[in-house]
Amino acid sequence: MNDLAKRRWVFLNVLRVGGLGIMAFGLYLWRIGIGGAPDELLGKVLFLFGLFEALLLPAILRRRWRSTETYDK
Repeated sequence: MNDLAKRRWVFLNVLRVGGLGIMAFGLYLWRIGIGGAPDELLGKVLFLFGLFEALLLPAILRRRWRSTETYDK
């Protein structure tokens, strides 16, 4: 595996783990909140953003990188 592929692989995994962390924090805010008061709107927005980051963004980047590599050669 070359250096570019390693960096991309690490970046995709950081996106996935970061998205899961944002989802967990959003779920925490949605259900419990800070100081015991639930903040539903902010929690839902963070949860959806984390879901996008963890599931959809890596797939979009993989597809984009795969299509541009054929033209870079």
